[in-house]
Amino acid sequence: MTADVERFIARRFDARDREAAVALVASATIHDGTVAGPRLVRCAVVASGGSLESLGLYVELLKVDWRDVIVAGEYVPRGGELVRVRNLNAPIEDEG
Repeated sequence: MTADVERFIARRFDARDREAAVALVASATIHDGTVAGPRLVRCAVVASGGSLESLGLYVELLKVDWRDVIVAGEYVPRGGELVRVRNLNAPIEDEG
C-alpha cells in the first residue's frame, strides 16, 4: 500500500475502522486475481468517502469491472456528462 493511501485512511476513516480499511485495501484484486494497482486502490478509497461499508463495495466492484471504480473515484456528473475532477494516477494530495 502506498504512503498516500495510508495517510488518506488515517485522515478519513474512523479510528475503529482503520485496521479493517487497511485490510480491505491490502486484499484488493481485479477480475483475474491480479493485485489492484495504486490507481485502483486510490480510486476505491476516495470513492468510499471514508465509509468502511462503501470501501468494501468498491473493493468487490474491482473484481467485476475496475473501470467503474475509476469513474467513482475520479469523475463527477455535471450537466449530464461525466467530468474528470482528479487524476489518481498521482498520489492523493494531503489536505491542507
